Amino acid sequence: MKPEQDSAREVGCYASLILRLAIAALFFAAAFAKLKGGMETINGTVGYFKTAFAETWLPMWMVTIHAYITPFAEALIAIWLPLGWKLKYGWLFAGLFTISLAFGMSILGKHDIASGNYNYVLMCALGLYLSRFDCLSIDGCLRGCEGMKKQ
Repeated sequence: MKPEQDSAREVGCYASLILRLAIAALFFAAAFAKLKGGMETINGTVGYFKTAFAETWLPMWMVTIHAYITPFAEALIAIWLPLGWKLKYGWLFAGLFTISLAFGMSILGKHDIASGNYNYVLMCALGLYLSRFDCLSIDGCLRGCEGMKKQ
């Protein structure tokens, strides 16, 4: 491999790590806030979702399921991305989940929040792309961390 290819691969590896940690921190904070009080805060989250979406065309059963899943999905992402196991699937899950959040905010007419969420969707897409360079993860170690080895 040419030295500039080695350097680009190394930069991609570090960029992937930084993005994984940043998005994981975001989801950790969100999950922690929803899970710290146990079922009481989870039920509060569900109540918020139901109230917010009561006047929309979304079926309430779907809103309720999404509300119960949300804290656990956020916690899963917060663990999955830093570990880097099956990273492509982790980014795909994070991206699709973030799309669902942005879609919900769009339905509510909260376009400022939705646009922020779509920025996170783009970050997940970038993470998915950068995952091929990632070597500072479980997947990278299983591949032998060839991304950081010098020839």
